[in-house]
Amino acid sequence: MIFNIFKKHPKSFLGIDIGTSSIRIVELAKKDRTIRLANYGEVRTGFIKKRPLRVFKEKALLLSDQDTAQAIQSINAEAKIKTNEANFAIPDFSSFFTTIKLPVMSKEEIPQAIEYGIRPYIPLPLNEVTLDWIVIKGEIAKTALKILVAAIPNNVIKQYKVIAKYSNLIARVLEPEVFSLVRSSVKGEDKKKVISLIDIGARTTTCSIVDNGILKKSYSFNTGGNDLTETVAKSLDIGYNKSEAVKIMQGLSFEKQGEDGIEVRKILIPLIDLILEESKKTFRSFYEEEGKEIEKIILAGGTALLPNLKEYFSTKLKKEITTISPFSGIEHINILDNALKKIGPSYGIAVGLALKGLE
Repeated sequence: MIFNIFKKHPKSFLGIDIGTSSIRIVELAKKDRTIRLANYGEVRTGFIKKRPLRVFKEKALLLSDQDTAQAIQSINAEAKIKTNEANFAIPDFSSFFTTIKLPVMSKEEIPQAIEYGIRPYIPLPLNEVTLDWIVIKGEIAKTALKILVAAIPNNVIKQYKVIAKYSNLIARVLEPEVFSLVRSSVKGEDKKKVISLIDIGARTTTCSIVDNGILKKSYSFNTGGNDLTETVAKSLDIGYNKSEAVKIMQGLSFEKQGEDGIEVRKILIPLIDLILEESKKTFRSFYEEEGKEIEKIILAGGTALLPNLKEYFSTKLKKEITTISPFSGIEHINILDNALKKIGPSYGIAVGLALKGLE
């Protein structure tokens, strides 16, 4: 499910993920059937301005266009990136997802039926959003259909076009984050399974379910890595930056202790359990609708690498748990193996966007 602006497929392509506090860019190149990593880079907000690159007001996403473009240009200059064609990710929390059921109908009848059926679920007038959809169950013109619909506010799309212009880039596709993440994480044999993708971002967590390679459900809630950091800071009475370092170093480890002997694990577990409970609700909802159990869980986002997090999820959910590895299958120099493994959970969206450009 994508929002195409133009259609062209160059030999190298950028994937740009604009986060709340950082921007990540991946450049992939394709020769014959081989995809290789050409460049990657990241810049955090603090190096540009002492405020977030994107903020939220009255349920709307507000981007600082000039600051964001400046950050993108700084990465491109530092990494000596030459291609100017890019795909951008739209945050899941500024997109609206829902599923609707339709009777047997032709492909030509579907768009109008979707507009009628989606009205109760979209909190904006339809003339203020761009809709896209995919069939997740049934066959067009032969059976009843189940449709996954995404709606993106037109003002958000406009903002990303402006950022691309200020960055001297050509925006080819705007795509909800979750689709980029699915593309870079659900590979090989996993495409035959029922997979849950739990992306723990800085501000929100998104729990998605992919069945046979098709996104069937996606649900976002307002608990993320920043909440974990703030909880540690408050509990230990330390600054935010030190709290972030403590969180990353100690995570859910049993052995390591925080300031004054306080176990960081005990501070973090209530919020981690909240993420687990929201994920379980999504699992139950999917089982009630489809009659299928989750077979495997893939963790994504920077928080995915917290010490002992994967083991804790495995114990609580009784499922196979892995961490996203978006650079697997992409050719790169061997010396980058450890670095790419470490940053992989944070780069899933950017990799998925770049892969889309090479399709």
